[in-house]
Amino acid sequence: MFVSHSLEQKHQATAHLATTMSFLQLANAELEARLLTALDQNPALELVEELRCPECGRRLRKLPCPSCAAPREDDMPVVYLSPREPTYGRADDDDEREWRLEAEAPERLDEYILRQIGPALTPVERPIAAYLLARLDEDGLLPEAAAEAAAFQRARLSDVERVLALIQHADPPGVGARSPQESLLIQLECLAESAEPTARTIIELAGLIVRDHFQALGKMEYAHIARVLRRPLPRVEEAARFIQRNLTPYPALAAWGEGRKARAQVMSDSTLRRADVNISVLNRGNTNSLMVEVFTPLSGWLRVSPEFKAALAKCAEADREKWSQAVTEANLVAKCVQQRNHTMRRLMQIIAAEQRAFILGGDGDLLPFTRAHIAKTLGLHESTISRAVAGKCAALPDGRIVPLAKFFDRSLSVRDRVRLIIVGETRPLTDDQIVEELARQGVHVARRTVAKYRKMLGLLPATMRARRARARRVQVR
Repeated sequence: MFVSHSLEQKHQATAHLATTMSFLQLANAELEARLLTALDQNPALELVEELRCPECGRRLRKLPCPSCAAPREDDMPVVYLSPREPTYGRADDDDEREWRLEAEAPERLDEYILRQIGPALTPVERPIAAYLLARLDEDGLLPEAAAEAAAFQRARLSDVERVLALIQHADPPGVGARSPQESLLIQLECLAESAEPTARTIIELAGLIVRDHFQALGKMEYAHIARVLRRPLPRVEEAARFIQRNLTPYPALAAWGEGRKARAQVMSDSTLRRADVNISVLNRGNTNSLMVEVFTPLSGWLRVSPEFKAALAKCAEADREKWSQAVTEANLVAKCVQQRNHTMRRLMQIIAAEQRAFILGGDGDLLPFTRAHIAKTLGLHESTISRAVAGKCAALPDGRIVPLAKFFDRSLSVRDRVRLIIVGETRPLTDDQIVEELARQGVHVARRTVAKYRKMLGLLPATMRARRARARRVQVR
């Protein structure tokens, strides 16, 4: 009997851990949908529509909780759980406001594309798609021809070409091209399909330049291109700027490369994804204390229904086991949600304290920070921190909404330093000279790392930057 009781306790502990980890890796919107489903399916689970603090349980008349959200004397961030619905798109006093969203890349690139094109594939084409996606290099380009892939897969060339076309025109467009030039042409083709008539002229000119003058474009020989195409130089320069701003020769690197998983875009409040955390500034005296509001998935609080528990003692023997199981599951859900919220609050307490400079500043202020460090501080496993971070966003005081994963991007501050060095240079610096300048700032990286970050930022090598500067001086004269 003792052994049976011990096994039951072990089973309950395992179920509690598994459910908590499952809840932890979900963003608020996803967890809300899951909990509402549980409420529909389990009569023992009850949502109490009452304003209570999710942390201390105190009944509230208004938010935030005066106890949990009270300002601290040590200027440490105030982190509290909030049951209210997060709304964005309006600043204080109901002024209209725009927010930038930096949305985390959904999953692995091959999985992301396969999910898009999957419904259009036949059973014969699915292994072809899997093969082609597995052959993509880190830039998203395909190193082999369609004929080679057809021979290796023993498939018809027409089937391979059809699958390849689906891959190339999925999001991000240009993936699966044989070369950067082909990738740019595919992207222009996709833009032309949805462009306004007024924009098609510049897209057509950009296509001519990429197709017939790709080398000259890379060398910024705009005057030569204008003469050959017999187009005004300002129009050619406008097309070159359009290419630079809207296209990328390495589609996977731009969207899925290291540190670029967050893609910035301006969105209106009607399409803005809800953040899971809101960080604001509380001005007190000469200090700017951080207020961190960690949103809970539901506006009410979950509990086991008292009426259902009372009815359990009076129910028929045939229903007792089923009803008892419902009570156990309801109790498990309520406790696991509470544990999940508690873990998120502890996580944000550390992030807000250690990354304060980045929250109030910019990318260059991001400090080296690891999930392992937080896991050790909180006494949790590193995988638990990874689950807590995955798929969640934080709204910062300046309006940015960033994925929590960005707080752990160790390369971001280095990339920003590289960008600032190049922007502020009086003469074009080589990658080796940038390495030396970073070393003087206390940042030690290899030359190839600088070259990689410069490429990710879309910045030209020193020789091409010097050529552009000379061209500008000639135009001024």
